[in-house]
Amino acid sequence: MELHGTDFQNRVMFCEWAMQQIRMNENFFSNVLFTDESSFTNHGQLNTHNMHYWSIENPKWLRQVVHQRPWNVNVWCGILGDQIIGPFFIDGILNGEKYANFLIEELPHLLEGIPLAQRIEMWYQHDGCPAHNARVARGILDEKFPRRWIGRGANVVWPPRSPDLTPLDFFLWGVLKDIVYEHVPTTPEDMRMRIRTACSNISQETIRRARESFIGRIQKCIEVDGHHFEHLLK
Repeated sequence: MELHGTDFQNRVMFCEWAMQQIRMNENFFSNVLFTDESSFTNHGQLNTHNMHYWSIENPKWLRQVVHQRPWNVNVWCGILGDQIIGPFFIDGILNGEKYANFLIEELPHLLEGIPLAQRIEMWYQHDGCPAHNARVARGILDEKFPRRWIGRGANVVWPPRSPDLTPLDFFLWGVLKDIVYEHVPTTPEDMRMRIRTACSNISQETIRRARESFIGRIQKCIEVDGHHFEHLLK
């Protein structure tokens, strides 16, 4: 994803803030709920608002799906500490009203397994897609996570065009894609079942390594003055 204008400065500002939090509390980001949405289609995977495409390399797979009527499954997931929160499946295209309803009605149920003491201190992160930036959604986040959310319009602004900094993009969606598309998806419900199963089978150790990778990524982003850095990672 091409960076331009103030993107570089915004990325460095966020990463320097993140490093400051880590210096004060090395476990700070284990209490940040990183979130994102993605769209899984029967013709391959598309992450709609970050424009990530994956080509399908299996010609037989392609021959089987090319004759299917196109359909997609939209899903929200989160990563908190060493566990995946969700998945939650979105009906249709996400807009501000649907997202606000999700924050009020669905998110509390998804967090029921999280200790109350942790939920009280938890931060919430999302990117700046239009649904997230709706006034009603920002108002709900201000109420539920006062001064403890990261995104467009928050006290801590998530830098635009930065999928390389969120574990959902640089880790989870790719892992789910590899599992879900191992065999031809048959129906939307089959796809949803595969996503649920894949999420439940990802180990806490794997998630922990992804979260540790986040810390290395923000350090590298600062080193390169906010430019792309993934080609420099070991």
